[in-house]
Amino acid sequence: MRIGYAVGGLGRGGAELQLLRLAGGLVGRGHDVRVIAYNGPSVLDDEFRAAGVQVTAERRATRGGKVGVVRDWLRTTRPEVVHAVMKRASSLAVLARWPRRRPPVIASDMSTATYRSRAPVLLGSLVAFAWADRVVTQTELNRANLERLAPWLRGKTVVVRNGLDTERFTPGARAPGTGDDAFAFCVVGTVYAVKNPLRVIDAAAELRRRGQEHFRVDWYGRLGLGTGAAAGDGERARAYARDRGVAHLVVFHGETAAIEHAYRRADALLHASVQEGFPNAVAEGMACGLPIVASRVADLPQVVAEANNGFVFDETDHLAIADAMERLMRLPPAELAAMGERSRALAVRWFRVERFLDDVEALYNSVLPRTERRG
Repeated sequence: MRIGYAVGGLGRGGAELQLLRLAGGLVGRGHDVRVIAYNGPSVLDDEFRAAGVQVTAERRATRGGKVGVVRDWLRTTRPEVVHAVMKRASSLAVLARWPRRRPPVIASDMSTATYRSRAPVLLGSLVAFAWADRVVTQTELNRANLERLAPWLRGKTVVVRNGLDTERFTPGARAPGTGDDAFAFCVVGTVYAVKNPLRVIDAAAELRRRGQEHFRVDWYGRLGLGTGAAAGDGERARAYARDRGVAHLVVFHGETAAIEHAYRRADALLHASVQEGFPNAVAEGMACGLPIVASRVADLPQVVAEANNGFVFDETDHLAIADAMERLMRLPPAELAAMGERSRALAVRWFRVERFLDDVEALYNSVLPRTERRG
């Protein structure tokens, strides 16, 4: 099958890394996979090419120019199915094939929580989604939100959970809660407002006020987002931790290529984001056998209920974050170890790459004419 992906750029965000895993996996199954990046060259272009994916990167400033780029790419590439990644790319893909309805377009929506319900970009995307053949999202919560906001999407919205390399992300030799050092919470994600660093710092300060000093929060990820106002969020978070007197308890390590080792050194995963699709960090930490304390976003409450592997907190309340962290720290090592085992079992069941690729292939076959479907 010739599969085309439309995306703004191939940066190091969670959606793009999922696309790299997906595209490379489909190439490994014998598919011809091509990508159009209409915002020009990006840092992951060469990694996609190394995985056998053909990448076309062409920058155009205007929306009309971007539609033209995608339309020209469709004419020359002739994919049998197009999968567009994120709202804007999905809208562009639908417009680029107008007035024809071929090839079929799969639109992606990672999270409606990113936008106010009346935001023009969200409303425009929901209208464009009406002309897509399927809409795929990562969580049951987002599927319900899409169908509530746009009733015309009922019956066409499909949940496909993330894929994960469960051979790379495996538990360490030490079970959670059995080390002699301070109880270690691991946070993974870019340090900016959506990831909630200031409330995490406030939670650490609250735990210290309660007399809890035998813990630490190790945060791994870029110190800021992009080049705009959020670019300095990491340094502002570091300064805030110093001001609150917890810089020794909340440590921002920056990026690391071997993040699996960070998970294996930890006793638990802390994920405090205020909005998400489905966070890769949670799936990775669970696969490494960690209990979790997590915000109420996406399907995280469902994950915790299914695996009985941690606690959920109100992400808008630093006291609630502190309560959940303290509750986990007070558990006996045997219960923490059992939570970690249940985390691993659910991660393998829900997020293994083979299941991910199977679900995506089935989705693509569902929009092809019966005579073109692949086994």
